[in-house]
Amino acid sequence: MVSTTKINILKLLKAKEIISGEEIAKSLGISRTAVWKHIQDLKKKGYKIETTPKGYRLINNQDLLNEEELAKLPYKVYYYKEVTSTMDVAKKFAERGEEALIIAETQTQGKGRLDRSWHSPKGGIWMSLIVRPSLTLKEAYLLTYIAALATALAIEKVSRIKVYLKWPNDVIYKKDKEEKKLAGILLEIKAEIDQINYAIIGIGINVNNEISILESQAISLKEILGKEIKRKNIIIEFIKIFKNLLRSETKEVLKLWKNKSLTLGRKVKILHPEGKKIGLALDISDDGALILKTEADEILKIYSGDCTHLRPVL
Repeated sequence: MVSTTKINILKLLKAKEIISGEEIAKSLGISRTAVWKHIQDLKKKGYKIETTPKGYRLINNQDLLNEEELAKLPYKVYYYKEVTSTMDVAKKFAERGEEALIIAETQTQGKGRLDRSWHSPKGGIWMSLIVRPSLTLKEAYLLTYIAALATALAIEKVSRIKVYLKWPNDVIYKKDKEEKKLAGILLEIKAEIDQINYAIIGIGINVNNEISILESQAISLKEILGKEIKRKNIIIEFIKIFKNLLRSETKEVLKLWKNKSLTLGRKVKILHPEGKKIGLALDISDDGALILKTEADEILKIYSGDCTHLRPVL
């Protein structure tokens, strides 16, 4: 539970370079002892607060993702320093009937699509959002498009760089002819035929984290920009854009996704349950499938799979 008193103390600390415990106590109608205890709790949550002869001073340039920093979000926030996977934690809250955002500084068993592992060191955004949208099982595919689009648009808004989308769920940074993965989306749902009970959307974004030498096709925003940025700003923008897109018409969402796509118009290789297909990615159908024209001139609708961009373009 986020403490209103702690949030108010943070507001006072952020408003002044130095503020005394007495002034905080008077402003909030609490004792100086209570102020001291709250300050100690905030320090445990990662805030760097210096005690000086004139009072308390907050070091303002910190990159924190705790409940206090994200208290204004329309979802309850659960913050952890380390988890196996935010998807694992989210399932427990989803089964309890909650809508919530689960965030971790690090994951020891981060999950990507097709049971791949996702390297999740400190400095990135590793989160899972639990939602209960008014969608049928057939419409569930839309959540992947919405989440990927919201992630891309949030990154662009905060970092001022241009990014693209790769089918089905990757956010890509493109420089010259080189394409590198910046973020990925994972969707898990529990549903009946006529409705989704809940959906868990896993989002991993390389922000200020170091990229493993084993991930040569990945890149972080820090590497692109040459500086660190505040992760909370991306999360706040993501949630705002996500909720707006969730209220939008399906055709509008798909149109926006197509406008940012690096996949459409490209020769691609798709690995899916029925095997490997190579061809030209033509379009996204109204029901979310990738329309592929194969080398044998077949027109296929592919609803899921692993996509590799090939060169040259057909």
